[in-house]
Amino acid sequence: MAKHMLSGSNQKRYFARFYLEAIENMEHDESVINRKALLAAHRESCLFHLVGAYRCFIWEVANTYDEPYDGSTSLGEFLQQASDRGKSISELQRVYQLESNQGSWLNDMIRVWQQINQVNPQANSTPKEAVNLNAIEVRVMTDIDEFAQLHDWYNNLSNMIDEIRQLLSEW
Repeated sequence: MAKHMLSGSNQKRYFARFYLEAIENMEHDESVINRKALLAAHRESCLFHLVGAYRCFIWEVANTYDEPYDGSTSLGEFLQQASDRGKSISELQRVYQLESNQGSWLNDMIRVWQQINQVNPQANSTPKEAVNLNAIEVRVMTDIDEFAQLHDWYNNLSNMIDEIRQLLSEW
């Protein structure tokens, strides 16, 4: 097993768990200045680490099969490239089915991540009349409801990683 990236995906999951705990502690604490902005930042950071753990895990499985994966290609493209070289990676094919299935937790997690990172060149904004240079305006691009699943995504990702690692250790 690829120990370096194994620790990478574990570390990313640890950081995601750290942000989940920070979100829980802060959600009802009205005394925190800029609480809504800080919650938004924590939610995005948590999602960043969940997606990072997912990508590290793909690398981990690919490395187990002696397949190169640098994270720049989609899982579907990677599986096609492996197939072209005569390899079938059943563990990642299962993950790809989950990723491709609209409405699955993995598809939702990746979709929200892509929405956050989407740049819309058609979007325009107009400045407010009075500008307070001491304040930072935070524009939340996604609904908070989409982040309500962070705990589920963390648990599902952790379970999936643990199950597949168990399968890989058996062979």
